[in-house]
Amino acid sequence: MRLFDDYLNGLDNVLSKKVNVTPQILREQRSFSVNIQKGIESKSSYLMVSSVPATIEGSKVLFTYNKQFIENNFGINPHSFDSISIGAHPDFKDLDESSYLNHHCVSVFVDIKGSTRLIEKYTLLEVRLIKDSLLTLAIQVANQFGGHVHRLQGDGIFLQFVRRDKNQNDAIINALNASSILSQFVTTGLADIMKLHDLKPLKIRIGIDFGKKEDVLWSYYGIPSCNELTTTSLHTDMAAKLQSKAYDNTILIGGNVKETLDLKPEFYSIYENEDSKEKVYYVSKNYTYPFFVFNWQNFLLTLPFIGKSSNSCNLEIREKTVSIECYISDENGTNIERYYPNSKSISKGKKIFYHLKRGNSPYFKQSFEKIEWYAYNSGKEAEADNATTHDFHKENHNKIICEAHAGYLGHHYVECRIIKEHTENERFTFPIFVQ
Repeated sequence: MRLFDDYLNGLDNVLSKKVNVTPQILREQRSFSVNIQKGIESKSSYLMVSSVPATIEGSKVLFTYNKQFIENNFGINPHSFDSISIGAHPDFKDLDESSYLNHHCVSVFVDIKGSTRLIEKYTLLEVRLIKDSLLTLAIQVANQFGGHVHRLQGDGIFLQFVRRDKNQNDAIINALNASSILSQFVTTGLADIMKLHDLKPLKIRIGIDFGKKEDVLWSYYGIPSCNELTTTSLHTDMAAKLQSKAYDNTILIGGNVKETLDLKPEFYSIYENEDSKEKVYYVSKNYTYPFFVFNWQNFLLTLPFIGKSSNSCNLEIREKTVSIECYISDENGTNIERYYPNSKSISKGKKIFYHLKRGNSPYFKQSFEKIEWYAYNSGKEAEADNATTHDFHKENHNKIICEAHAGYLGHHYVECRIIKEHTENERFTFPIFVQ
């Protein structure tokens, strides 16, 4: 299964020129010029395009966006906006032009690289449609994860992941999920379609950083008739600088992202350029800031519905008949809600229930099967408590529901093993974030 098939099929039609995006009002006008070279007269025609304003016939963006993939696998995000807008963040528009507010923010800069070459093969309208559709996809995906479009910049987009007075860890997780999904789409499905048309695949480069409340100032810049509500923060600037520093199909994250979530080592690595390995960004002679490569493929591979393709290192979406569903509640069993993998952070002290399912029904344990549950925790707190791995004292063994508690900051996962007598054993995992 591919991500966003509607978009891929639509782009395939444009790239193969099956879609006519030339409005009829633009009429070709042929003129002739005479060239005299070495005494030989020749005629050559050139195209004059009418300067009469035109409208694009049909839908501005030809491809439909299906929200179901993200909703089915990540749930409906409580940070998402009812309507999509650009410019001033809706949660901070109540600020007047002379006031300011300290509030955390995750800044994300996304750049699509390589679209300039499309002009060699496609008309301006076709290039516009391709670029516009990719930016539109980024907007839609970001919105589903609570991202707000602050600015469109040519082939790039500046996103803010923040909701006023809501959890900062969730804002970071939303940014990582949206950025990873966009990277997956560009590097696999989109790349494959472009290769089919003998085009060099487009690349994506992303920079992400998180600014804490005390490090981010929301205010207006400019004059009353020409102003912008934006953030003043090293971490806004750093996200832009990291995007420009990122190499193709790479996400760079600031040190605050890593530290706030206490990311496990599999999710990040040291930035390497042609000459050296870089661990810090030199903001000034006396001040440095750590940054890392976010290993988004490793991050996506923790999702139960993502796996590696059998014939390549690419990732693919897989549908499984047996899976784990997760629910969380307060300690007394109230306020039960479903938790989707890697969708947000769970507060410490919450009860967690993992349900083994076959399709939409509870799993039926066969007499020749044994069921075992294990927890794998990461982060400094779990390491200090010597609790990186445990089996729940075997209390959940041979049960189709595993009960646990959220106890340590970090990224963790539960594993269910179905051990069979005469056939191959099965293993299923479910990842969570705890704040």
